[in-house]
Amino acid sequence: MSHLINLMLVTGLTTLSGLMDARGFYYAPLAWPGGRLDGRYAALSIVCFAGGLSLYILAVRFMQHVGVGSVAVQSAIWFVVTAIGIAVLDGSVLQWTRVQQLVAALVFLGLAWLISTTRVTNA
Repeated sequence: MSHLINLMLVTGLTTLSGLMDARGFYYAPLAWPGGRLDGRYAALSIVCFAGGLSLYILAVRFMQHVGVGSVAVQSAIWFVVTAIGIAVLDGSVLQWTRVQQLVAALVFLGLAWLISTTRVTNA
């Protein structure tokens, strides 16, 4: 499989994984209205986390194909996508200053650069 296709799969799967996990984080507090468990939101949260985790495991396979073997880089990619996803879902990204939005975009671009330039080294 070509390097470009692997990069596209890494980007797509990691984005979907982060967004699924972000949705899980979004539903989790809704599962406890008034201190009582709402089974529907609890189930939605669990399903989203399970989906996000499954997609992340698949994304790691393609990360390894493009040479991203570092767990730190792999998890950093997921973390940024998830954090931005949460901010988008709860609307707080719209309250960010332009500088905060610019930094988020630069971090995303920086991680994209790390993905495309990092190679696995065997010690």
